Amino acid sequence: MLVRQFWFKRNNDKGGFGWTAHSEIERPGSYRGFTAVGKALADVKEFAALVRWCERTGSLERLSEMHPPGFEGRMQTTWGGDWYPHKRSPQ
Repeated sequence: MLVRQFWFKRNNDKGGFGWTAHSEIERPGSYRGFTAVGKALADVKEFAALVRWCERTGSLERLSEMHPPGFEGRMQTTWGGDWYPHKRSPQ
């Protein structure tokens, strides 16, 4: 299940992170959410492209390792959800 769309929104914060990228998919038994705030629109678009690439290649579990160098000063990211919806949890 690929992320269909990220929404990009300009924040009105002064001196902070000026842009937000957000994507969320929720279906019965499955949820994925991605959010990033960045100083520039290019920063949050870079995160969105990285998420899409990780999903296409099946490497979402390595998303935190794949951030570009020095991203901590430019953006903050968060994500969560069911990474393996096809696997059943032990009962």
